[in-house]
Amino acid sequence: MRGAGRGARGASGLCLATLLLLPCITHAQALDDATQLLRTGKYEQAAAAFAKVPATDDEWVSAQRGLVRSLVAVGKYDEAEAAARRATTAPKGSELWTTLGEVLHARGRNADAEQAFVRARTSHASDSLTAAVDLAALHYERGDRDQAMQEFDRFIEVYNKTGGSSLSASDLTAVAIACRYLGATNPQLFKDALKAFDRAIQEGGETPEGDDARIALGEMFLEKYNSDDAKSTFDEILGTNPNDPRALLGAARRRFFDGAGGADSLVRQALKVNPNYAPAHVFAAELHLDLEEYADAQREIDRALQVNPVLPEALAVRAAVRYLVGDNAGFEAAKRQALATNPRNAELFNTVAELAARVRQYREAAEFARQAVALDTKSWRAFGLLGMNELRLGQIAAGKKDLETSFTGDPYNVWIKNTLDLLDTFKNYDEVKTDHFVFMIEKDESALLQPYVAELAEAAYARFASTYKYTPPPPIRIEVYRSHADFSVRTVGLAGLGALGVSFGTTLAFDSPAAKDAGPFNWGSTIWHELAHTFTLGSTDHRIPRWLSEGLSVYEEHRARTGWGFDVTPAFLDAYRKGKLVPVSRMNDGFMHPAYPEQVMFSYYQASLVCDLIARDYGENAIYQMLQAYKAGQTTDEVFRTVLKSDLAAFDKKFDTYLRERFKTPLASLDQYRRTMADARRLYEAGQLDAAKSMFETAQAAFPQYGGDDSPTSFLAQIYTKKGDAARAVAELKRLTASNETNYGAQLALADALQKQGDAKGATAALAAALYINPFELPVHQRLAELAKTSGDAQMVVRERRAVVALAPVDRPEALYQLAVAYRDAGDVKAARHTVLRALEDAPNFEKAQTLLLAIHEARAGGKAP
Repeated sequence: MRGAGRGARGASGLCLATLLLLPCITHAQALDDATQLLRTGKYEQAAAAFAKVPATDDEWVSAQRGLVRSLVAVGKYDEAEAAARRATTAPKGSELWTTLGEVLHARGRNADAEQAFVRARTSHASDSLTAAVDLAALHYERGDRDQAMQEFDRFIEVYNKTGGSSLSASDLTAVAIACRYLGATNPQLFKDALKAFDRAIQEGGETPEGDDARIALGEMFLEKYNSDDAKSTFDEILGTNPNDPRALLGAARRRFFDGAGGADSLVRQALKVNPNYAPAHVFAAELHLDLEEYADAQREIDRALQVNPVLPEALAVRAAVRYLVGDNAGFEAAKRQALATNPRNAELFNTVAELAARVRQYREAAEFARQAVALDTKSWRAFGLLGMNELRLGQIAAGKKDLETSFTGDPYNVWIKNTLDLLDTFKNYDEVKTDHFVFMIEKDESALLQPYVAELAEAAYARFASTYKYTPPPPIRIEVYRSHADFSVRTVGLAGLGALGVSFGTTLAFDSPAAKDAGPFNWGSTIWHELAHTFTLGSTDHRIPRWLSEGLSVYEEHRARTGWGFDVTPAFLDAYRKGKLVPVSRMNDGFMHPAYPEQVMFSYYQASLVCDLIARDYGENAIYQMLQAYKAGQTTDEVFRTVLKSDLAAFDKKFDTYLRERFKTPLASLDQYRRTMADARRLYEAGQLDAAKSMFETAQAAFPQYGGDDSPTSFLAQIYTKKGDAARAVAELKRLTASNETNYGAQLALADALQKQGDAKGATAALAAALYINPFELPVHQRLAELAKTSGDAQMVVRERRAVVALAPVDRPEALYQLAVAYRDAGDVKAARHTVLRALEDAPNFEKAQTLLLAIHEARAGGKAP
């Protein structure tokens, strides 16, 4: 009985202890579950779970913080504020003042937020260091920079006193944020920020506090131009929580930084989770501005300001929108509001400068950057923006000086470092001036290229000045880069740009034909294309939309020389059939937000077809009238309505009809064309030329416009050449070169065939066209010189003989002698004498040169032509 009694009491005691522990176990587990829901982006469920933790529980403070975080994450700011306020009235309420302050700050109620942060500090809340850094950031944001920097500096003391060993993850994150701000005056402190973030992540582990540190670290990586580490950091967060709005925005900014697609979709995803996430609305507005979608950008900014009426970045982008649409009164009002919030707000002008530059308004961008520098002489971003835009304006010395200032203050900026390294190489370039241009060409190839570049540029200038009734401010600066990587750095600060040329208006840069890493290209059409931008940008005060400026440049290529410019391909028609070409009303999307790798190239050609349609149906003067309308500040919709008397929806349909009519034959048989080409190539490779010829002719009839290297026309030219049918070979080669600007071999083959037929003029034209693809073959220049001499073109003979000398022939004295003869025949006796003397310096006993020099002297003495 006693044993039974003791056992009964023991059992009863165990049950009682278990019952006493159950509430603690249940609440602790509930908090863990809620935290896991929060960390995995199940915010509604997390909020409900956090709300169930009673005020009597030891973890109530953590639960309340989690509740507010969950509500903020989905944009329920009213509920978040109400929950935080209720919590501050509880016995442990002093622990929630920082949380309340952060909600208030997100809503732009900064005075109330400041009071909340102060109360958190004075009450010595466990998160008082977070309150302190939030308070310092608030002071920095409103322009009290000296006070803020002193407050940030105290965090160094806090860390040094403890070595960080007694600090929580949130405390360490606060230290890291302070170091990040202090990095503006001491760049080495970014390394300390990195250490503190790493410690915070280690201390926080898999908790919301650890996640906060990870996201802030990713943002700092991106701020310091380290996109690889930013990507891995954001990916880590999104791997656990694919619905974190801040991480989604960070990932979107990283994609934009890298020039990768998908930034817009990530922003939409962030706003789907939190429709009131003001920073995401601001970034969405910037993306719209890149597309010149000003009304959409304004709507996004309005949404951001509804949430936070004093958000500095929103006010700055609003000012940019008003400026870019020509609303000067609206711009001044937005500027006043931004400066009323922070009179030292250099970022206002930095933002306007950057966004203006992104829509090609470089002069205005430089001016805004100057205003930023005037407000804050430690705004390294301002000096960088100023320097980069000065370079785009051709102000090389001033640009270099400002970039050096920027890099001294921010030595992490890889764009500026690369650009400064490039500027150091400018001593290896010659500068040559003509009537309207300054050419910067590497010394090793300037003697060869300058005559061709200058001749073509002056011809383009005359054409465009007449067409667009515009005279650019002199001089136009043209920089020619032998390294594609150098050209890429000049353009965007990094290697890897896919383009061949760029126009900043009156400053142009492009690849030299020697830039083999750029691939085969026609450098002549590239010059023509970029110079067209100079005139279309300038004549509209840089207000022409990107798609139209690019379309007109390709359109002008087509009009300049046979075969120049993008042309139709099977892949282009495939994209059209599959609905993958954007409508005219959204043409900028194809350039700025391509959905697939080929879309940018397709968009160039598509935009040129739009110009062709306008010129065909409305007359070429309509294009000029459109440019004048853009200059007057009209939107694309207004331009189409006033000039073309059509809305964009109707023009989209008209253009679709135009494409179907223009490419009716290949569209109807594209699949059969491909099958026929495959069969024809098999026959060709098997040596069955007659059978292959028949099938290539069938394919050509199905797609007569295509002239690529793999086109039926290309194969037919080869077949007729092999079979000795010169007449048909010439016909196919002419057809091929009329739609292919980069086929060097075809131009040489055509020249050979025409010369054999006695067509010296045609052979000369083919060789001259070949030089715009490859000017480095000495025999081509020699042959062209002989043809030009036969036809009596003395100036072309001089140009080609100069090229021969520039290519460093084995027999240099002979090359100089031939050049001297060319000068004499062209009537330039002075140049002839100078050149023949150079020949005699190399070979003093060179009899032909001696005879020519004597003839020149005798002629000069007798007053006759030598």
